[in-house]
Amino acid sequence: MKARFRRKKMKKMQQLSESISIEATSENLSSRVDDNRSTTLGTTDVLAPQAPAGLYGSSKSYENTRDLAEQFFMAIKEVSEATELLSPLKSVCALMVRGIQTIRSANNNLISWADLCEDLSSHLSDMEHYQMELQESSSLSDKSSLEALEFYLRVTKDVLEKASMAIRQNESGLFPGIMHVGVTEREKEDIDRQRVRLLNAWQVYTAAMSRTIALKLRQTGEYLKKHQTYDEAMPARRIQDNYGVVGSNFAIAYGEKVDLCEEGTRVEILGAIREWGNDSQTTRQIFWLNDAAGTGKSTIAATMAKEWSLDKQLAGRFFFSPNSNMTQTTKEFCRAIAEDIAINQPMLGDDVRDAIKAVSVEQHIWFDVQLRRLIFDLLRRLEADNFVFLVVDALDNCVRLEERTEVLNGFIRYLPSVPRVKLLLTSRPIQDIADTLAPSPLVHGSDIQLLNVRHSYHRDINIFVEKRLFNLPAISREHHKMIVERSGGLFLYAATVCRMLEKSRHRPDILKVLSDIGVTDKLERQMDILYLSVLKQALIDKEAGYMMMSVLSMIIVAYQPLSSNTISRFLPENIYVDDFVQDLGGVLKDGHPDRPIKVLHPTFREFVLSNEDRANGFLVDPGISASSLASACISTLEHILEEDLFQLDKPGHLPWRNADIPNLETIVHKFTTPAERYASAFWAHHVATSNLSSELWSTVINFLSQRLLNWVELMSWRGTIGLCIEGISRLREAADKQMINDGTSQVLMVPLFSSTALTSTIQELLVIRQAHQFIVHHQSLISDSALQTYSIALFFTPAQSPIFEDYRKRYSGRQPNIVTSYVTKWEDQTTLGGHSDTINHLIFSPDGSRLMSVGMDGLLQLWSTETGALVGKPFQGMEDPPPFYQPQVRRCAFSQDGKRFSFFSCPNELHIRFSHNGEPVIPPLEWHWAKYFAFSPTMSFVLLVDDFSVHRREIKLGHGSHQIDVLEDKFRVCDIAISPNCNRVVCVGSVEHNDLKKTGRAFLWQLEPLAQISSYDLDGLPPSSPDVVCIAFSLDSNRFAIWLQSNDALLCDGQSGKEIENMGRMNYREGTKPITFCPLNHLLAHTDRRAGDIIVREQKTGKKTSVLQGHKRSVIHLSFSSDGKKLVSVSFDQTVRVWDVEAGGPLESIFPGYTGTIHACSFSDDWRQFASAAENDQIRLYNLQAGAIGQSAPDSTKPMHDYAILGVAYADPLIAIRSQSDSGVALWDTTTGTTKGRILNQDYVVSVAFSPNGRIFATLSDSSTVRIWNVMNLVETNDLGLIAFYRQKSGGIFFSQDSLLLCAFHTGNVRVWDAQTMTPIFYHDSPHGIMEYQNVKLCAFSFDSTRLAGVDRGNQLYVWNPRTNTSVQTTIPKYYSEVFATFSPVDSSLLAAVLSQTIFLWRIDEELQVVAKISLGKGIYGMPSFSSDGKYLAYGPLCWDVVTPLPPQPYTGDSPPSSFDGHQLQAYSFLFYKDGWIHSAFPDGPLLPLPTEFRSIELDRHWHAFGESVLFMNKLGEPVVIDCSPILARARQN
Repeated sequence: MKARFRRKKMKKMQQLSESISIEATSENLSSRVDDNRSTTLGTTDVLAPQAPAGLYGSSKSYENTRDLAEQFFMAIKEVSEATELLSPLKSVCALMVRGIQTIRSANNNLISWADLCEDLSSHLSDMEHYQMELQESSSLSDKSSLEALEFYLRVTKDVLEKASMAIRQNESGLFPGIMHVGVTEREKEDIDRQRVRLLNAWQVYTAAMSRTIALKLRQTGEYLKKHQTYDEAMPARRIQDNYGVVGSNFAIAYGEKVDLCEEGTRVEILGAIREWGNDSQTTRQIFWLNDAAGTGKSTIAATMAKEWSLDKQLAGRFFFSPNSNMTQTTKEFCRAIAEDIAINQPMLGDDVRDAIKAVSVEQHIWFDVQLRRLIFDLLRRLEADNFVFLVVDALDNCVRLEERTEVLNGFIRYLPSVPRVKLLLTSRPIQDIADTLAPSPLVHGSDIQLLNVRHSYHRDINIFVEKRLFNLPAISREHHKMIVERSGGLFLYAATVCRMLEKSRHRPDILKVLSDIGVTDKLERQMDILYLSVLKQALIDKEAGYMMMSVLSMIIVAYQPLSSNTISRFLPENIYVDDFVQDLGGVLKDGHPDRPIKVLHPTFREFVLSNEDRANGFLVDPGISASSLASACISTLEHILEEDLFQLDKPGHLPWRNADIPNLETIVHKFTTPAERYASAFWAHHVATSNLSSELWSTVINFLSQRLLNWVELMSWRGTIGLCIEGISRLREAADKQMINDGTSQVLMVPLFSSTALTSTIQELLVIRQAHQFIVHHQSLISDSALQTYSIALFFTPAQSPIFEDYRKRYSGRQPNIVTSYVTKWEDQTTLGGHSDTINHLIFSPDGSRLMSVGMDGLLQLWSTETGALVGKPFQGMEDPPPFYQPQVRRCAFSQDGKRFSFFSCPNELHIRFSHNGEPVIPPLEWHWAKYFAFSPTMSFVLLVDDFSVHRREIKLGHGSHQIDVLEDKFRVCDIAISPNCNRVVCVGSVEHNDLKKTGRAFLWQLEPLAQISSYDLDGLPPSSPDVVCIAFSLDSNRFAIWLQSNDALLCDGQSGKEIENMGRMNYREGTKPITFCPLNHLLAHTDRRAGDIIVREQKTGKKTSVLQGHKRSVIHLSFSSDGKKLVSVSFDQTVRVWDVEAGGPLESIFPGYTGTIHACSFSDDWRQFASAAENDQIRLYNLQAGAIGQSAPDSTKPMHDYAILGVAYADPLIAIRSQSDSGVALWDTTTGTTKGRILNQDYVVSVAFSPNGRIFATLSDSSTVRIWNVMNLVETNDLGLIAFYRQKSGGIFFSQDSLLLCAFHTGNVRVWDAQTMTPIFYHDSPHGIMEYQNVKLCAFSFDSTRLAGVDRGNQLYVWNPRTNTSVQTTIPKYYSEVFATFSPVDSSLLAAVLSQTIFLWRIDEELQVVAKISLGKGIYGMPSFSSDGKYLAYGPLCWDVVTPLPPQPYTGDSPPSSFDGHQLQAYSFLFYKDGWIHSAFPDGPLLPLPTEFRSIELDRHWHAFGESVLFMNKLGEPVVIDCSPILARARQN
C-alpha cells in the first residue's frame, strides 16, 4: 500500500488500540453478542418467532451491543489499509457496518413492509457483492464464518420474500393503507416476527466474524509495533473543534475525503501538471489551477497529492474547505503542513517536532514567521534529488481576504529560497488572488481552464460515470450517456448524480426524473435542476416534508458541521435523521453518525438559501431555521446545566483554578455530548440571527434568569469565554435593534441596574444587558476559575439587579464572608481590564469599532467596542526594559481606513496588525538604529530618523527606497509627522551649539522626492520625550501646529512652512494633545495658559475667534464634531463639556456627571463613544448614543483618590484609611462595613497606629507632627508636636505590644513617649544627615518593651534600650528596599530582620552577633513574625524552625503551627497576594481571585492580611474584608 497512507493508518490503529483495545473489544463483542442473543431471543431457531419486547429501544443490552459493534467494525475498516496483512478486513468491516445500520433501521417500531423490503433489498445486494471477496480470502475464510454468512443470507432472502409477498397483497387490495400512515396490529406482529428472525441470524454471523477478526488482529499486532514511525509528540491530530469533534478537522485539511480522479480521466491537465513538476529548467514554482466552482479542481489536487506521496515527493498539503472552522482560516495552516511533512518526509520528523515545540512556547507567532519556521526552514534541510511538492487546494475557501493575501505573499517570498520545492495551488479565479499572483514570475498555468482542455471533459466524465455506476443494478449505458450530456462538463454535476444513485433506495425513480429534465446552457441552472431533483427524490413521504426540511435547515445554518446524532438530539424523536441524510447522499457526506455532516459543495448551500423561486419549495429561511436551532440548543442545555457540572468541587482541596485541573479537556469531553457542546457554544448566536419571536424571547429570558451562571461555568471549563462574550454580545445587539424597530427606543433610557419600576419589556431587555455586562466585567476572573462564577464574581455584581439578586440568594452557600463599603456600580459603561499600571493612551479606530489601550506596563490591548471583548492577543513589551527604552510601546496609530493599526515597541520594532483580528500584517521589522518614526496615514511606508538623516521604508517589503541626509550635525530629533495627503513632512528637534546651548529647529520636506523645502529656528525647545507628540496637521494638510517645552504654540503654513501665528502659551501636560483642527478646515482649538480655558481660532489666519470658559482645572482632551459646529472638552475637574464654537458658549453636555480621576481619554470620531482610563488602571467605555438601551448618568459625585491603608486596630476591628485630597483619615469598621467617622488633618498623614487596647490612635503627618486621638469620639487628646523640621511623605508610628510606649520615626529622627502620660523618654537623631529620604527605615519594640530596633541609611542597625538610653549597633549589608524587623516574644535578645531578600537572625548581648541567615526569593512582602512560643519564624507564606537545630529548618507541616494563633493581639496570616489571587500557604495554593477592579493593588498601601482574613482596597479607597476561614476549613478536610 502507499507509504504515507500506511503510516497514517498505522498511527490511527495504534491510537484506537490505546483507547478501546481492539483485540479485547472484539472478543468482548463476540461474547456479548452470544449472551445477548441467548438472553434476548432465547433460542437459535430462526424459524421460531420470539417476543419483540427487547427490540424496540427498551433493551439496553441490544443497543449497547449494536453500538459497540458499529464502533469496532468502523475502526477496523478505517485502519485496514495500514498493511497488506489487514487489507482483507476492509471489505468485511464495511459490510458489517452497513449491516448494523440496516439492522438499526429494521429495528424501528414504525417500519412498514415496504420499508423493510427496501432496506433488505439494498443490503442483500451488498452482501452478495462482498461474499465473493470473503470466500476468496484465505485468511478470513474459516468454516465457522462462512457457515454463519450463508445462514444469514438464507434468512435474509426468506424475510425479503415474505415482505415482497405482503406488498403484492396490499397492492391487490388485501391490506390497504400500510405505507407510512400506519399498519394493522396483525401486520405489526408479522413484521416483528420477521425482524426477530433477521436479528437472530445477524447476531450469529456477527459473533463468528468477531472471533475471526480478533484472531487476525493478534497475528498482526507485532507488525504494527514494528512499523510504528509516527512521532508521539505531534499534537495537532488530537486538536478538537469548539464542540468536540475529534480529528475530523485534520482529515478535511489533508483532503482525505476528497474523491480522486478516475483512471483515464483528466489526462491532459494531469499531464500538464506532471510536465511542470518534472521540468528542471523552469523557474515557475507555482502551478495555479483556477476555474469555476464544480470543475474538479480539488479532485485533481487530491490525485496529484496521492501520486506524489507514492513517489515520496509530497512534502505537505492543506485543503481549505467550508466544512470546518479550521479549514476556513490560516490559524492551523502552517502546523498542519508541518505535521504532514513529518509523515511524508520522515527524515525531518525530529526537526518538525522541535520546530512545533519552539513555536508553541512563544507568546505570539506571526503567520509569516510560522510559514518560514514550520515549512521553508524545514524543507531547506531536506536532501532530495527530485522535486518535492506542496499542495494548497481551494484557497478561495479561506474566508478572509487578508489571510489569502498573506498565504500568497508568503509563498512568493520564500519559494525562491528552496528551488527544489514547487507548489500546486487551486482556487476559483477571484480578483484578490488573481491580483496577487499576476505580477509574480513564479506562477504557471493561470491560463489553463478545466472546461477548455481540448474539450476532453465529455470523455473524462464518461469514464468517471462508467466506473462509479458499473456495479449498480438497473442502470444502463443509455443512462450513463444521459448523465454525461446533462453534466455540461461539470464534474460536480456528474459526481452529485452518481452519489445520489449510490446512496438512494429509489434509483429507478431518480433515473426517470433525470430523463425528464431538459438541458440548459446555463451551468448554474443545470445544477439547480439537479439539486431540486435530489431534494424531491429524498422526500418520498410528502407528509414528512417538514421533517426533512428541519434536518436540512439545521445542517445549513449550523455554525459548525453537525453529525446525525447531534441533529437527532435537537429534533423530536419521530424524525429519523439518518434516513434523511442517507437519502440526501447526493449533496451531503455523512460518513459515520458521530461525524460531522458536510455539504459536498458550496453551490448547494447557495441554492437552498437563495430565494423561493429558485429553491422551489425547498428554501431554507435563515431566520426561522436559526429560531428552531436556538430553541433546540436552549432546551438541550436546560436538561444538563447545573452548579458544579462535573462535580469537581469536593472537600479536601482548595478551590479549583481551571489550569490546575488535570485532564480538564478530557473531563469536559467525557461528560458532555457533541450536541451539548455545540448548544453551549452557539445558542446565543442562533438567537441573534433568528426572527426573535415572542416565544423564543420568553425562552431566552427564562434561560438567562435560571441558567446563566451554569452556562458561564461550562464555557469557562471549556476555555471558550471569548465565544461566550461574542454570543451574548450579538444577542444584546439584536435585542436592542428589535426594540428600536418596534418603536420602543424612547423609553429605554433607563439605568442598567435600576430599582425604578419598569415595564416588563424593559425588564426583560435589561436581563440581557446585565448578563452581558456580568460576563464582560468578570471575563478574566471567570476564565481563571469556573466555580468563581458563583462566588467572587456574583458577590461583586450590582445589588440592584433582580436577576443577580435571585442568583445571590440561590448560591448563598458559595458566597465568601465579605464585609465591604464598596458598592458595585457598573452603570452605563463597559469596564475593560488587564493593565497593571497607568494607562497613558486610548485611541479609537476611525469607524469606532476598535479601541486601542496602551499602559506604562508595556501592554497594548485591542478591544471590540461593540462586545467589550479583547481582539487578538495583547502585546506585552519587555518585562524589565532599560530606562532609556521607556516607554515600551509608543507611536500607536490606526490607518486612515481603520483596517490596520501600528506601533513601535522597545527596542525599536515596527508592528503592523489587522484591526479586525489583531493579527500581524507582517512580522516585526527591526530598526534598532532609529530614534523617531512617522507612519504614512495609509501605512504603506514609514519614515525613520536617526541623528543625522531621514530614511523612507516601504512597509510591505521592509527596505528603503529614499534617504535624505539634510539633518545638521548635532541635531537631535524630537518629533516627526507626515501630512494626511502624504505630500509633506515636518520634523522638529534641537541643535546643540559649541557653547553647549541648545536651540529649537524645524524642517519641512516634500515627500516625492524626499527633499527639504524650508528650515527655521524656534523660540524654544520642543519636548524631548520619545512618546511626546508636538506636531499636528490639519486634515487638508494646509496647516500644521508645533508646540514647545515652554508650552508656546506656532501655527504654520503646510506648503511653505512659513509661520502664520504665534498662538502663545498653552496649558499642556505630557501625553496629551493640546491642539485639534476642525474637520471642515476652518477652525482650530487649543488650551490656554489659564487652566480650564479653551481658545478657538481661524485655521487660515490664526486669528482668535472666542475663548471658552467653564472648566476649573486643566483641559486634557479636545475634539470637534464631524460638522465642525461643536467642540467637546475633557478636564481634570472630572467634567465633560460641549461648546458651540460659532456662538462661543456652552451646550448641554453629552456626558453629565463626573468622569472620575482619569489619566487618558478619547472620543470616537462620531462622538457616540467615550473611553477613559480610570485611577484603578481600568478602562471605562461609555456608549453615548441617544436612545442607547440601559444607559444611565455617570457618577453624580466627584470621586476622591489616593487612598491607602494606614493602620489596623485589632482590639476594636477598625482600619484607618487616608485620602490625599483633603488630608483626611477615615475609620472604617471591619465588622459592619461602615465608616465610623473622619478626622481632618491640616497636613498629609503618612502613618496611623492604634494602641493594642484599642482606645486611642496616633497619627504622623508629613510635617513630622504627632497627634493622639480618642477612638470613641475622634477627638484629639494630645498634640506631641514636631519630631523633625522637614516635610517628607515618609516615616512611621507604632505602639509597643504592652501599650506602654509610643514610637515615631521621621527623616532620620526617632522619638519614644510614655503612652500613659505622653511624656518623651527617648530620642535619636541619625548621624548620617536628616535630609536623606527615609533615613530610618523601620523600628520595632521587643515584647517586654525593653528594646527598640531601627535601621538607617548609613547601613547601621541599632538596638536601643529606650528607658536607659543605651544602645548597641552594627554595620549591615547595603539594602535597596524596605527593612522589616521583629523580636522573639519569649527572648528579647533574639532579633530577626529582612534585608535585601535575606533574613538575618541576631543575638543581642554586648554586641550584635549574626547567628543565622535565610535566603529568600523574589515577590515576598511583609513583616516577619515569631510564633508565640518563639519556636518558629514566618515571613509571608514561608515558615522555619529557628530553635533547634540551627541553621533554621523549613517547616513541613500540613497546617500552620498552632502557636501562631492569637499572639501580638492578632493572628499571623499565611495568606498572601499573587497574580490577582489570594493564596494560602497551608494548604498551599490559590484561595480566591480578586475582582478585576481590585487587581492593581499596591501591597504596601492596599493590602493587609491577619489570621485567616484579608483586607484590601482599590485605588479609589473602597475597602473589603474577606474571611477565608470557611474555605480553608473545607480544604483541610480529609
